[in-house]
Amino acid sequence: MRVRQLDVDCETKSKDHVFLRLQISIQYQANATHLYESFYSLANPTQQLTTHILDIIRSTLPQLDLDDIFSSQDSIALELHRSLNGSMNPYGYMIEHSLITKISPNDHVKVSMNEMEASRRMKLAMPEKAEAVRIQAVKDAEARAERLHLNGIGVARERLEIAKGTKSVASSILDGHDEVICTKGVMDLLLLTQYMDVITDLGGARKRKSEDDEEPSTSLFVNHMPETVSQLSAQARKCFGNASVDTIKVENLLDL
Repeated sequence: MRVRQLDVDCETKSKDHVFLRLQISIQYQANATHLYESFYSLANPTQQLTTHILDIIRSTLPQLDLDDIFSSQDSIALELHRSLNGSMNPYGYMIEHSLITKISPNDHVKVSMNEMEASRRMKLAMPEKAEAVRIQAVKDAEARAERLHLNGIGVARERLEIAKGTKSVASSILDGHDEVICTKGVMDLLLLTQYMDVITDLGGARKRKSEDDEEPSTSLFVNHMPETVSQLSAQARKCFGNASVDTIKVENLLDL
């Protein structure tokens, strides 16, 4: 009279020609009102149950696709329960529960299904990824534009302050003298200042490899002679097409 369990391993195929294995557990017991039939009707009840289970599963699952088998597991188990009760009740047995505990397609099918799902999700993710790349490119371009804009403002202010400093130096030199400074003198002073700044930057330049490691930057050899400044001044006047030595007043120095 105890409830017994029969585990059956069944191999079958689906409607879309995928072979799979099912693990089925049947819980059954003898009917108290039909003990005579349950004892004398069948020589091997478990073999009878196994035959019916295999017949029902192999006639039902080939009508369903693989996806439908997974999604309709409860309905398949319910149909199996009803069919087994109809087959075993005349022999004095009642089916308490019919459970499909495991559905295992072929390993190659599993890999293929996983790849299909991964490809589908990657396809859905590609527009988002492309949008992220576009936003990053736009933001990088905006950052570069802003950096160049601010660098330009800094250079303009630097040159303005250099011109103001040059004017102050010229005013201090000519303090109390009613004289003017020629354009060549002003250009020589500006070029000398810029030249010394370049020499200072080259001498103190370092490139940092890590937080605690420094090494000198690439060496650069320049012709550092006293006449270098005058040569640079002459080349600058030649490039600008103005080699005249017109004089200007100190008050107009910022207009250069």
